[in-house]
Amino acid sequence: MEQKAARAAVAKALKQRKVVLRKGHWRLPLDGITWYVDLRADGPGPTAPLHFEIGAYVDELGHPEPEGGAVDCPLLQDLPLDTSGGAAGVTAAVDSLVDRLLAADTVTALAKAWRAGEYPDALVDRHLRARFEHA
Repeated sequence: MEQKAARAAVAKALKQRKVVLRKGHWRLPLDGITWYVDLRADGPGPTAPLHFEIGAYVDELGHPEPEGGAVDCPLLQDLPLDTSGGAAGVTAAVDSLVDRLLAADTVTALAKAWRAGEYPDALVDRHLRARFEHA
């Protein structure tokens, strides 16, 4: 599946799951956490692999809301998007991602998931790590 079709399938699936687009970034606001989802390509070609860039913005940390999307969040993780299953596979991947984000709907739930290894490759800034110690 080429990038253009995969991007369209991702957008359709995110809209169906009520994830809103704001300033070019998909946002999922929850209780004290706003998840950002961006779709990034590994290269400029139409067949370059895609991945989700997810970021958790935590209201209580007092940082300004990220203008740059997921990359400006205190928790950042890249997740590969398998497009080999066509539009149905992309929709299933989006559903799985949104379910995962909905499960981490509070700082306490996110801290628990992070400690359990559900975000193993995530970059977590020191302020959020300190907050996780008290959650």
